Amino acid sequence: MSVDLHHLRHFVAVAEELHFGRAAARLHMAQPPLSQSIRRLEEALGFPLFVRTQRRVELTPAGQVFLTEARRTLQQMDEGVRMARRAASEDLAEISITFTSAALYRVLPAALRAYRERFPMVDVRLDERSTDAQLAGLQDGSIDVGFVTPPLKGMSGLEVEMIDRDRFCLAVPASSSLCNQSPIGLAELSDESFVLFPYAQGPSLHGRLMSACRQAGFVPRVRQEARQMHTILSLVAAGMGVAFVPEGARSMRVDGATMVPLVGMPDDLTWDLAMVWKPRSARRSIIEFLRTVRSLSPCE
Repeated sequence: MSVDLHHLRHFVAVAEELHFGRAAARLHMAQPPLSQSIRRLEEALGFPLFVRTQRRVELTPAGQVFLTEARRTLQQMDEGVRMARRAASEDLAEISITFTSAALYRVLPAALRAYRERFPMVDVRLDERSTDAQLAGLQDGSIDVGFVTPPLKGMSGLEVEMIDRDRFCLAVPASSSLCNQSPIGLAELSDESFVLFPYAQGPSLHGRLMSACRQAGFVPRVRQEARQMHTILSLVAAGMGVAFVPEGARSMRVDGATMVPLVGMPDDLTWDLAMVWKPRSARRSIIEFLRTVRSLSPCE
C-alpha cells in the first residue's frame, strides 16, 4: 500500500489530538475508518506510530519524527495548490518584477501603488537585480517584468519600452568647494575621486560615462563602487568622492551630499530606464501592470 495525503492528514490529526474520537470529529469522519487508516499507514511504513492503551494514545519516537515530516509535506502541498490556483486565475495571479535601483525614485513606486489599488488580490514579488541578471531571468521565465538600464544586448523574444529619460547632475560632498560652483564643467573633475556603480550593473551606460570623461581629457579615478543610489549618495556624503547621478535623484535627501548642475556631458548621454517583458508569456495581470506603468511614464 502506498502512503497518500489522506493518510498523512489522518495521522497528523490523531498525533495532535492524541485521541481517536476527537481526531475523527475534527476530520468529520467516523472513528472506525480513522483507526483503520492509521493501521494501514503503520503497515505501509513498517513501524508503529502510536502506543495505544485503553486510557491514552501516545506517539512512538518514530511517530514523533514522522509527524514533523508529515506536517512539512502537507504544508508544501497546500502551498503548491495555492500557487497553482493563483496561476490558473487571472484575478488571483502572481507577478514577479525586478528592477535596478534607479527605478525606485522614478516611475516604479507610483506604478506599484496604482496597480495595487486596482488589483489588490495579485501578489507582486519584487527583487533588485542588475540589468544582465534581469535579462537572464526574463529569458528563463522566472521574471515577468524588468526595469533595466538600456541599451540592451541578447534580447531575443523580449519586448523593450522606454519609460523614463534623465539628464545627469553631480553629487558632491557638502564640505567640498565644488558646492560653490554652478554649474560644474565635466573637464573640471579630473582631480576628483569618483563613486560609481559597477560595470556589470549597466555595462553600456558605464562605458559611455567613461568615454565622456576621456573626451573631457581625463580618466576618472573610481575610489568606490556601489549598486544602490542611496548607498552612492551616502558614500559621497562621507567624502569618498563625487558621483554622476540622474537629475531625478535630487528627490533622495541624504545629509552631507549636495546636487549641483553638470555641463560638458554629450547631449545624447542620458540615464534611461526601460521596461522589458516577454510578450508570449504576458498574462492579463502582466498586461495590466504594463498599462499602469505607461499611464505614469513621462515618455508617454
